[in-house]
Amino acid sequence: MAEKKSLRRFLLIYVISTLLLVGIGEWFYYKAKYHSEIDSQISQLSNELKLYLAENKGMLRSLRFSKNYNIGDNIKIAVYKDGTYMFGNFKPMNIKWNREFWINGKNIYYLYTMPKRWGKVDIIVTKSINEEKISELKKQLIIFNVFVVFIVIITAFILGKIFLKPLKSSIEMLEDFIRDATHEMNTPISVILTNIEMLKMKDIESKELQRIEFSAKRLEKIFKDLAFVRLNHKQKKEIISINIKDLIRKRIEIFQTLLENKKISFDKSCEDFYVNADREDMIRLIDNLLSNAIKYSPQNETIHLSLKNGIFCIANKGKIKNLEKITKKFYRENQNEGGFGLGLYIVKKICDYYGFEFNIKNENSFVKTFVKFK
Repeated sequence: MAEKKSLRRFLLIYVISTLLLVGIGEWFYYKAKYHSEIDSQISQLSNELKLYLAENKGMLRSLRFSKNYNIGDNIKIAVYKDGTYMFGNFKPMNIKWNREFWINGKNIYYLYTMPKRWGKVDIIVTKSINEEKISELKKQLIIFNVFVVFIVIITAFILGKIFLKPLKSSIEMLEDFIRDATHEMNTPISVILTNIEMLKMKDIESKELQRIEFSAKRLEKIFKDLAFVRLNHKQKKEIISINIKDLIRKRIEIFQTLLENKKISFDKSCEDFYVNADREDMIRLIDNLLSNAIKYSPQNETIHLSLKNGIFCIANKGKIKNLEKITKKFYRENQNEGGFGLGLYIVKKICDYYGFEFNIKNENSFVKTFVKFK
């Protein structure tokens, strides 16, 4: 389901990037509205102070003669003369003398300075921040965010469908091609192999015939791999007891021509081990592991093969660059080598079906592949 993975990735990237941009815009909008509201409340506080001073002119006369003055409780005021606290109904802490206003906790403080001939007068007035409008702003932003998330997800889904439609069409065309190709390959491959067997019955042996047989069997393997990928879920399986050691020995003979061409030898150490499975599945599993090891092993090397305690291991010289992708469908480490990149994908699928443990790793300049039969 490659198109679904691509769609999910596209949706994730689109949604995150869009919400990030919207979030940044919202943050600046919130800050601007917040500061605007604070400025409005400071302006209101300043007007209240000026109105109070206009209505209470006696306070400044009392201050001039350093007398106390009863301010009342309608407004919180602290009066200073030349930096010294004179009177008020509260005494602020941590005064910012160089600022006109400041916020401390949930309170706004406003500093009003009046130079007089008889001294400098500083009046500090305070009130609690009105959280009502700020809370309303937060609610509006939350509602907006829910709406934006909904719109972004719907838009991303629609765009994803539009963008991935050509890709889906291409994948369907590829699947159709594989289906048609496997169907068309079946008959000629069967005819070639049948005629080779007939020639062998007439005691006709030659290197040319061996090469034809090897190439035909390679085509047969490709055909069966493609058929497995396309039709495995529809094939009926015949579960029988299979001796894996005997199967390995017989399948190695199939690759004899390729081994001779690359001058590769096998170092085998196998013991009898029986598995209940479909024979064609086990042949496909062994063939793909052997084919992969031979294909990617350098010339004049030895491939180490063992079967002990139900663990089948193949070790060949080399290194896998991306272990995470090596079992993905159509993935090939080396584009110069033949094949469709299906070998280890099929091995993994078979192991998953039967509950076998499959592992592949790089170790001491060797690629080691393990199948633990249950």
